[in-house]
Amino acid sequence: MATPRAPRFSLLCFGFVVCGIVTVLPGPLLPLMAARWGLRDVQSGAFFAAEFAASTVGALFSPHALRRNLPLGYASMTAGVLLLTVAGATARAPVGHALALAGFALIGLGTGLSVTATNLIAGMMEEDGAESEPTRRAEARPQDRARRISIVNLWWGIGAVACPWMVAAAEHGGHLRGLLLAAGLGTGMMFAALLPLLRTQSEGTNAVPRGSVVADAGVLVFFAAFLFLYVGIETVVGGWIATYAHRFAGMTLANASLTVSLYWMSLLTGRWLGSVALKTLAERTVLLPSLGMALLAVAALLVPHSTVTMLVAIAVAGAGFGPVFPIGVSRMLAQIADHRNTGWVFAMCASGGAALPWLTGLVSTRSGSLRMGFAVPVAAVAAILVLAVGEKVFLRGRDA
Repeated sequence: MATPRAPRFSLLCFGFVVCGIVTVLPGPLLPLMAARWGLRDVQSGAFFAAEFAASTVGALFSPHALRRNLPLGYASMTAGVLLLTVAGATARAPVGHALALAGFALIGLGTGLSVTATNLIAGMMEEDGAESEPTRRAEARPQDRARRISIVNLWWGIGAVACPWMVAAAEHGGHLRGLLLAAGLGTGMMFAALLPLLRTQSEGTNAVPRGSVVADAGVLVFFAAFLFLYVGIETVVGGWIATYAHRFAGMTLANASLTVSLYWMSLLTGRWLGSVALKTLAERTVLLPSLGMALLAVAALLVPHSTVTMLVAIAVAGAGFGPVFPIGVSRMLAQIADHRNTGWVFAMCASGGAALPWLTGLVSTRSGSLRMGFAVPVAAVAAILVLAVGEKVFLRGRDA
């Protein structure tokens, strides 16, 4: 039986639109669910923990069978979105909350499988869409690999930007259940399109040489910390900013959810500008100013400001975050001997998305102020900037 070809790059991009929509659902839905079921911040933060803890598991296993796990991830997302639809129709708080947690967990498992597989496949592609050999990958310009990962993640950003607008419009029109069913249809279509990949034989049955694992250990630890912090920061701001705007800017729940869209739109713009800049600039030249800009913007949310200043800070933070993830993944793949070693690095990404939003909710609950909770992402951005500046020191002996 012939092995199916790798999915086309255009299909990966379309799938990432759907992934973007379902991944950021907790942000715009959180104020609505909290109001419906009377949840405290620490209970609301559990939605993020459920989604990204499950995503950790998916990301851990995804690199060992990329082509199989790509469609299986979309199947899990479909089941999760449909379970959220059932939860939304449940009036009883304990039951609805439990069903929503399970739904977000299934979504997280699916995104962990599919998003990890998509990023790795995109990072191993040539410009014509074919997968390259490891030796040829190492010889490719780092900027080219980073640009491909940036482009596919641009489409993820399109879904993330669209999601809050879709939720706000559905809430105004009383069609939220219909929106969730449409999202489930989208993930189901991706699963159907990728079904031939389930016939793919397991990639790389040979064991990875122990020497390569040991040699890669320092690089893996460094990028695990880097991406753990980044995904956690991105999720904190995208997940909590609607609640922040509702409390401190006096916005209605529906309008506050649009601040999430502003954030993702800015992140999308930053990612596009980063991909353009990478045509001529080195990765670090793009990365360091982006992180510095994001740090100043997130820090501005710690003190009271006007609504306009808050919106500017949200936009600047998103733009600064835009290039960070693609460049981080690209720099990791440039130095890793075998992509199967990256599973736990992507698992740490998902763990950051679980831990930091939950920690933000915990600090908010204990201090009595969500503004104080945003000290968590400020500290995390500062830490990731230290890692980026000191990369050559931390990876001494490697080409950083």
